[in-house]
Amino acid sequence: MSKYDTSKQRFDIVLIDADETIFDFKRSEAYSFKQMLESFNVDYTEERLARYSAINLSLWKALERGEVTRERLQILRFERFFEEIGVSDIDYNAVNDCYLTNLANTSFMIDKAAEFVKELHKFCRIYIATNGLSKAQNGRLSKSAIKDDVDGIFISQELGFAKPDKAYFDYIFNKLNIKDKSRVIIIGDSLTSDIQGGRNAGITTCLFNRYGELEESDLCDYKISNYNEFFDILFDFNKQ
Repeated sequence: MSKYDTSKQRFDIVLIDADETIFDFKRSEAYSFKQMLESFNVDYTEERLARYSAINLSLWKALERGEVTRERLQILRFERFFEEIGVSDIDYNAVNDCYLTNLANTSFMIDKAAEFVKELHKFCRIYIATNGLSKAQNGRLSKSAIKDDVDGIFISQELGFAKPDKAYFDYIFNKLNIKDKSRVIIIGDSLTSDIQGGRNAGITTCLFNRYGELEESDLCDYKISNYNEFFDILFDFNKQ
């Protein structure tokens, strides 16, 4: 017997962001970046990782704003990084391919994420909704502990639209034949991508921040800092 009152269940479909919501992207990024540098005989340091990470994040934010293409982003991040550290005569396409191959082979998950997804899947259909790259995201999911507990994955590179574009969500709604959007909720760690996207699409939004430093924003219908809190939202209309 379920410990939850399923008569109060509010959502049937949960869209979950991948990186820093389910997957430990920071750990995956560090591992993949270090392996890539070693492959090209470039010294790894924590400072270099931090600098690359900042460049990469800024470009993904630019993608959300429509200021750079996904194809250009993949190369530009490494162009900028290697130029900054004074490394020249390097094949940026080969660097990017190496990095993505490494990333695809990682399946590091946030603590308790696998248990959360497995429990949630008893009650809801679950779809990963990500702006990540196909090679990396498909590879990571296929090697993860949740591969059998996810009903599908929507990757912006394959859809042709990226969060927070409403067209990204419209594609999902059409693909899944969703008629009642009130039964759909998105969980994600990014206000500008997941939460703004959910708001643009007219669905309920839940901001996840495992560090507990939740930003104040009118875009969020709910805010949680651990997975267990989500079940209170799922089964209790008055939980705010």
